[in-house]
Amino acid sequence: MRISTDERDSGYRLYAEAQAACISFIVTLDGVREDLIVTADDVAGEIVRHATDARGNLCLDPVRAGQFLRETIRGRVRIIRKHKHWQQG
Repeated sequence: MRISTDERDSGYRLYAEAQAACISFIVTLDGVREDLIVTADDVAGEIVRHATDARGNLCLDPVRAGQFLRETIRGRVRIIRKHKHWQQG
C-alpha cells in the first residue's frame, strides 16, 4: 500500500479517501513509529518524511524557498489503518 499527503503522488488518492472516511494511519519504519510522514510505501520499503535537525526542528529546503526539506528512508515499512473509533492504548 502507498499513502501520501502530497497531491502529486500516486498514494494521495487513497490517503484522501481514508481521511474522508475518518481513517488515519500509523506508519512504522523498522518497528519504530514515524511522524512527519509525507509518503509511505510498504511494498517499496520506503518513507519520505520531513527532515529534522539534531534538536528536532524542521529543516528548510535550501533549493525550494519556503518548503521543508524531505528525506527518503528505506527499511521495513508497516502502514496500519486506524479508524476514528479505535482507542490507542
